[in-house]
Amino acid sequence: MELQDLIRELYTAAPAEFVPARDRHAAAAAERGDQDLAAQLKKLRKPTAAAWAVNLLATQDPRSVAAFLALGGKLRTAQRELRGDDLRALAADRTRLLRELTSRATELAGQHGHRLTEPTRQQVEQTLTAALSDPEAGRAVQAGSLVKPLEYSGFGLDELAVAAIRRTAARPKPKRKAEPREAQRSAEVRELREHLRHTDEQLDEAADSLELAEREEREAEQRCEELRDELARAEGELRELRRKAKTARQRRERAQHDRDALAERLRSAEAGER
Repeated sequence: MELQDLIRELYTAAPAEFVPARDRHAAAAAERGDQDLAAQLKKLRKPTAAAWAVNLLATQDPRSVAAFLALGGKLRTAQRELRGDDLRALAADRTRLLRELTSRATELAGQHGHRLTEPTRQQVEQTLTAALSDPEAGRAVQAGSLVKPLEYSGFGLDELAVAAIRRTAARPKPKRKAEPREAQRSAEVRELREHLRHTDEQLDEAADSLELAEREEREAEQRCEELRDELARAEGELRELRRKAKTARQRRERAQHDRDALAERLRSAEAGER
């Protein structure tokens, strides 16, 4: 098999089978004399749960992924040409398809015996959003060989695009003349506005804290995956060293036995000479 085919096969297999399968393919390549392929396979890292789920989605439902990524091109075109009506309609399609594909990836993972946690689902959605935003990220998703989730880059609309959407929205109704209000009512409104402003500030701070916490959580999950991979390799090396040590002990025991037998024969021969 070609390297890309092997990578795709490994990155869509069950996560627990990744390291043994990778090492098995690498050993087979080495036995065939293909040392370059063996070395490349050995360098492959185990995918995170979110990356694995997206790889499953890309390989088992490629049409849906392709349709989703095509929507990204339409969004970019509509934004570039400032087509407000199209932007609003496409943004609604984006939200719907993103939700559907995230659910589909979660379903596929469950069918393969792995229930995705909520943080992992969020990483799947983040990866799909990045793929929609960036054509290069989209190609990486379609390749089905992600090692870790893609960083969220969003699909932000520039100021001109936002203005285009607003221009195409329904015109606001004529404002009614302000009716006289009592001073107490005006003071209450001002107080409520101040409370709302303060709440908005707290919401922004909470959102920043959440973003930081989620980023640190993703980094910790990735590090755990790397440590598990390193542990699996170390355990494999330990098993091999134990096997070699056992073989060496057996050889030493046989050599000791042979020496003792020869020494006994020598003593018998020397006693006969006397």
